[in-house]
Amino acid sequence: MSREDSEDLIQEAYQRLEIYRRDKPVDHAEGFLVRTAINLSIDAVRKRRRANHADEPIESHIIVDESPLPDEVYASRRRLDRLNEGFAALDPITRQMIRAQRMEGLSVAAIAAQHRLSMSAVEKRLAKGILFLVNWMEGW
Repeated sequence: MSREDSEDLIQEAYQRLEIYRRDKPVDHAEGFLVRTAINLSIDAVRKRRRANHADEPIESHIIVDESPLPDEVYASRRRLDRLNEGFAALDPITRQMIRAQRMEGLSVAAIAAQHRLSMSAVEKRLAKGILFLVNWMEGW
């Protein structure tokens, strides 16, 4: 809320106090002003929220659906199924190493220590496994 808006609310609260005093006595003018200013600010927020809604029918708006088309979803699932088949075709140790590196984010050194192999041996297994998967997925 801007300074001008706040000043307008205070001015409105004073006006309402004076109008109210014409008919009824006010014992606590300060409390009346505070409560009135709070109520006016709440009303202003509600009014702004309502103003953010479009008055036009929904049919006049262009709604963009960013989700993939059904055929794209189907093709993606088929590619993922194909990749899973290739992954299952790898020997278990290579599969574990690729999973550890690609999914768990382990370094080659950590994988080598885990399997009690040299880093060179792990690098070779990873390279052969990835090359196999690349060839497996060719054309998909």
